[in-house]
Amino acid sequence: MLIGISIVNYGAAILIAASPREHTRKILVSLAVAAAIVVLVIFKYFSFFVGSFAAIAQRAGLNPNLQTLHIILPLGISFITFQGIAYVVDVYRGKHAAERDVIKFLAFKAFFPQLVAGPIERAGNLLDQFSKPRQFTADHAERALWLLIYGYAMKIVVADSLAMIVDTLFIPDQPFGWSVVLGTIAFGIQIYADFNGYSLIAKGVALLFGFELTWNFRYPYWAVSISEFWRRWHISLSTWLRDYLYISLGGNRRGDAVTNRNLMLTMTLGGLWHGASWTFVFWGLLHGAVLALWRKVPGGDEPPSALARGVGWAVTMLVVFVGWFLFRAANWTLLVGMLKALTNWEWAPVHSAVALAILSLAGPLMLLEWQLQLRGDYFLIHRPAWMRYPVFAAMAALTIAASGHVNATFIYFQF
Repeated sequence: MLIGISIVNYGAAILIAASPREHTRKILVSLAVAAAIVVLVIFKYFSFFVGSFAAIAQRAGLNPNLQTLHIILPLGISFITFQGIAYVVDVYRGKHAAERDVIKFLAFKAFFPQLVAGPIERAGNLLDQFSKPRQFTADHAERALWLLIYGYAMKIVVADSLAMIVDTLFIPDQPFGWSVVLGTIAFGIQIYADFNGYSLIAKGVALLFGFELTWNFRYPYWAVSISEFWRRWHISLSTWLRDYLYISLGGNRRGDAVTNRNLMLTMTLGGLWHGASWTFVFWGLLHGAVLALWRKVPGGDEPPSALARGVGWAVTMLVVFVGWFLFRAANWTLLVGMLKALTNWEWAPVHSAVALAILSLAGPLMLLEWQLQLRGDYFLIHRPAWMRYPVFAAMAALTIAASGHVNATFIYFQF
């Protein structure tokens, strides 16, 4: 499948670049995008749509005999598909030349550090690096070492530890409302540490081979508006949705009503991209609606005062973590069971232990990110050797000690 999608992307781009007529170019880019989407729909969404239609038909008194496809979801299919769409559209728009070296192009499509969970690399960044001499210096080695240590610590120490808490609290017969709140907070930290951890590992591994991948996260839990959150969270996806979906729908060029519609459609489809479940659709609708409403807040994107920034941060985090609740409650039974628990606000001893565990894991992470944000992503490697190497060693030792307790895969592998 990877080879097939890559060859279609490769051939379509060459044909688009060689076609003098705009009408022909539009047909070619449309066919290339449609082919990529058809593959994604068959593998990822066919059974979801059939199942949803069957459920609606049964409620209407019908009993359709519909067959679903029992197929395995290919690892990284969403990332592969979006990368290919971006490439052919960039060639069509004249933002990048069609690559004629098939080996370079296949290497770009199958570059292993970012293949299965991103970031969704553009041709202008990653593909062009295959045409340039690459170096491996002491600076490359030290930056890669830091990214790998930091990434594995986020994944194994923080994300995997929180996974045990989240899996325990997100159950259909959950009796406590406080368990819903703490479980949602734990999941919000878990998914960030898990996916940002993967992105840092991918960036570090790529750096060992002389390649620079894009930053996929820029401290999103420090955002003071929902739009700023999306400029900091899963940047390769949010910019993809902006450049290839939102702008293609018309962006904000046709008045408020059309702009709000485009935001809702973009975020809803972004939610569906994450998985074939209605809870992902609700998650996308929530973010689309809040993005549309936030546009009406004076100075909402850049709060003018410290008080406004504080309020903006609190509201943003409330929206984000309510969204994470929908994101984690992956089926209707679990969602309804967890919502019923919100009628009981009894504080049990277990809640104190869970709150302490979350604070002990998330607290040092947020303090570190506060310093990284203020001083620069690599500020630790520029400290004296007597300071940085003990920190590296301590983080590595803690990661090794924590490994093996939980066998948790990367969350975004399923997307």
